[in-house]
Amino acid sequence: MTFEQIRRIVGETPYMGIDEGWELYRFVTETRPQACLELGHAHGVSSAYIAGALDEVGDGRLDTVDLLGSAGREPNVETLLAGTGLESRVVIHREKSSYTWFLKKKIEEQSDNGVCVPCYDFCFIDGPKNWTIDGLAFFLVDKLLRPGGWILFDDYTWSHGKHAGRDSTDGISIRGLSEQEISEPHIEKIFKLLVMQHADYSNFLLQDGWWAWAQKTPDGHRALAEGHKAMDGKTGRLRDS
Repeated sequence: MTFEQIRRIVGETPYMGIDEGWELYRFVTETRPQACLELGHAHGVSSAYIAGALDEVGDGRLDTVDLLGSAGREPNVETLLAGTGLESRVVIHREKSSYTWFLKKKIEEQSDNGVCVPCYDFCFIDGPKNWTIDGLAFFLVDKLLRPGGWILFDDYTWSHGKHAGRDSTDGISIRGLSEQEISEPHIEKIFKLLVMQHADYSNFLLQDGWWAWAQKTPDGHRALAEGHKAMDGKTGRLRDS
């Protein structure tokens, strides 16, 4: 399914811009991951772009995980995927407390004689933006990510302090956080202190100060490169390469 077909189906459904949708679609069609994992799907826009790209290349599947409450969104991921006809490409999982529990179960499923056999080629983390949950998620995903695979974090500079007035975000209660936990961007800290310091990861890229990429390979560049997404989010046009 083409990018434009997916774009028309998802329309203005939150929470993914056209530039982000194109970046996901382009990445999947170019790298052709066999098995994708999405942690946090909200309404399912990102799921639709990934599924559409997998369909376009003719192979691959997506496991997408969110909280139980995501089933009540309008539209939810089931509805959005039904509009694309790509339900067979996606397996939807929901957990009561956190996608880290799904990861725990997946590691159990993939373990043989005390060793976890990696099963994913790409993971997109777009969840509660929380040091405790997403920091753990990285180490759990690492066990499941094949060598050469990629991991992508959304919300690199997001912080609770920049979104005053909320009592909670994705199940994280603000009143239980310290001033530092409220003011500091958790994903940035996870990426710099956990991902970039991990010996098995390199080829770090920060796009538009918001999306952070890393590849599971010890042989790439270890400095954080910065750049833009291929499409301009305001105009919907591809940037000059």
